[in-house]
Amino acid sequence: MNRKELAGMLAYAADLMEVLGEGEFRARAYRAAARSLEQVEDDLTRLAAQGFRGVKGVGPGLAPMLKAIVESGEFPYLAELEARVPPGVLALFRVQGLGPKRIRTLWENGVDSLEELVQWAEAGQLRTLPGFGAKSEASLLEAARYALQSQRRVLLPVALEAAGLLLADLQQAGLRAELAGSARRGLETVGNLDLVAVASPGAVREALGQHAESLQGNVVQGRLEGLPLRVFCTEAASFGTALVQATGSQAWLEALGPLPPACPTEAAVFEALGRPFVPPYWREKEHIGLDPPASPLEPHQLQGVIHLHTTYSDGSASLRQMAEAALVQGYRYMVVCDHSRSAAYAGGLSVEAVLRQWAEIDRLNAELAPFRILKGIESEILPDGSLDYPEEMLARFEVVVGSLHSALSLEPAEQTERLLRALDNPYLSILGHPTGRLLLRRRGASADWERVLERAVRNRKIVEFNCNPARLDLDWRLLLAWRGHLNFSLGPDAHSVEGLADIRYGLLYANKAGLAPAQVVNTWPPEQLIAAKKGP
Repeated sequence: MNRKELAGMLAYAADLMEVLGEGEFRARAYRAAARSLEQVEDDLTRLAAQGFRGVKGVGPGLAPMLKAIVESGEFPYLAELEARVPPGVLALFRVQGLGPKRIRTLWENGVDSLEELVQWAEAGQLRTLPGFGAKSEASLLEAARYALQSQRRVLLPVALEAAGLLLADLQQAGLRAELAGSARRGLETVGNLDLVAVASPGAVREALGQHAESLQGNVVQGRLEGLPLRVFCTEAASFGTALVQATGSQAWLEALGPLPPACPTEAAVFEALGRPFVPPYWREKEHIGLDPPASPLEPHQLQGVIHLHTTYSDGSASLRQMAEAALVQGYRYMVVCDHSRSAAYAGGLSVEAVLRQWAEIDRLNAELAPFRILKGIESEILPDGSLDYPEEMLARFEVVVGSLHSALSLEPAEQTERLLRALDNPYLSILGHPTGRLLLRRRGASADWERVLERAVRNRKIVEFNCNPARLDLDWRLLLAWRGHLNFSLGPDAHSVEGLADIRYGLLYANKAGLAPAQVVNTWPPEQLIAAKKGP
């Protein structure tokens, strides 16, 4: 890492804070420090060793964090900020001419993806927003198209949104069409969009306009601003066969065998094969030879929402606002898990702040009963595998989620030992987003997951599936392999009221992994979840 790279990280963090509309003072401090780092002549390693003494704008509060970034090569707070901004909004940073103020304006007005930006510009709507005009609209349209063309793979929510635009165009033209491919199966990231339409190729090309580029047999090929597109055209009598063919992974289809040529529905396909219906999410190579869950997990079965943040640390909503939102959504309880004190980058809670939060929780529980807020924490798993706070404090939390946010680049053997030590901690309830990955942006920790999950089983620890679509961590394939052995929590990792909705991805992947409802601790009553934290 050099001075320019560190300065860029600070500036990007400040931009994200501005997009989120928070941390104005901290953002100014980060930008001032970034400017100083770009101007100072000294070597970055030497500056860090000296505690950044003499560097204008780097005071005693910022210097230790910068030193840790230089030494570890990681900036956990930046990763946290990125995870809180929707992937489509993050993509707007790739558009030349868009800064954080404009991006926030776009987001506030419903422009939350490159596709939306192009649509608004093409329709002449950008110029109606504050800070935009006809000239900037034209330049941003060109820049946004270029950014889209450079994309190769996107997160699932982005793919679903793009597919929704195409389906709307087809349906507006009076054509019946459905989503297929990896997006329909619910893969974490998507490299192309597949649809099936009851129509002639000519009608599809006309409906999709510029997005349709070529024809290969009965398949219309094209791009939605850079994302490859295939529309399989068929007759109504064969729609089910075409949809099964276009949805399943190649290995799964080969294992299924030859498909009947003309079935109007997917149900008819499976009936003709003499097999029970297989839902789209169960059509991966990992599912070959396995039966889908007999009783899929459904939203009404979730009693509690686990792992959310408030303004006590880096959340944007108050404890009351999060509790009232969870109550309205039908939950019996929620587990607040603000960051622990070592996460200074994210406003981690001092012991005094924890006690203040507990006092507010007691007041709200008395007011909102029978709804209940559980006193949880997202404790940093420190490099040596220990948890934040002294044991007497850890013992008082009702739920302790331990997560990796730093030192993700440790060698696999060292990372494994770190996680094993955390799982041996008697106060740990849940191992949170175990790898710390950020899809398409950060690989996450490497470890011997067989050993790690075996230790979780032995110590009867819960493992989180983080529902944030930028994380989706632990990988669903490991959930599938360990179903029946481990209990899992679905954690939206919500930093806002809107973030609670990410639980829908938890439901999708719980079913994709074949988890029985009883294995998902969100279905448990609060007393059972609290009891899972054993203590010494």
